[in-house]
Amino acid sequence: MDTVALVTGGGSGIGEAIAHHLAGEGYRVAIVDVALESAERVAASLRGTGRLALAVQGDISRSSDVHAAVERVERELGPVRHLVNNAGVVVQRMAVDLTDEEWARVVGVDLTGAFYMSREVARRLLARGEQGAIVNISSVLARVARPLNSAYCASKAGVEGLTRALALEFAPKIRVNAVSPGHILTTLTRPMFTPPITAAFNARIPLGELGQPPWIASVVAFLLSEAARYITGQVVEVDGGYNINGNLPGLEFGPNR
Repeated sequence: MDTVALVTGGGSGIGEAIAHHLAGEGYRVAIVDVALESAERVAASLRGTGRLALAVQGDISRSSDVHAAVERVERELGPVRHLVNNAGVVVQRMAVDLTDEEWARVVGVDLTGAFYMSREVARRLLARGEQGAIVNISSVLARVARPLNSAYCASKAGVEGLTRALALEFAPKIRVNAVSPGHILTTLTRPMFTPPITAAFNARIPLGELGQPPWIASVVAFLLSEAARYITGQVVEVDGGYNINGNLPGLEFGPNR
């Protein structure tokens, strides 16, 4: 492989799993994260396996940070051909109480940041005439709303629209797809998944359990690979069937009588 993949928000959770998976497949991995210490920890772990890895601090909601980060990655690791827009933040608050700054922060990182990073990488790929691939990380909440998450729901719905628009504009050189994780157990989400909440989700998810970050990482790796060369503009739901379940909890549907 030996090509460069850039992962935003790769210092923890799903992004960390993606970074490890891609390194295992032979990519040189760049991690761009606002938390440099976390990004460096993951990069050091990757280097410990013999892979080339680089940690870069940057706030992807700022186009100047994005430009500087990609410039450094290409200078130190080589041309970026694969991009994973994973970085995200969430503020859980009633819409009427959400401040301008909180709305701007969530939309700025989750949606605008994905646009800035895609634009920066695509400009370079297209100028070089190279093939590439982008995978955006969406969420089950792009389609299934939940109280207290108006900014996050709107941002992730925007990510899916952005995915389709960029796939059309960048074809045939750059494929753009999205992965939509369901309810994934990470260090960040673990406190939320109390035993009663976990039991409720397990009952609601047809495959019967919360997801794990490596399960998302493997789908991302597939979409970046040549095996997915005829796939673009798609959103792949990795949610254990959560979105197809129309059953009512505790009730069974039977034949019409």
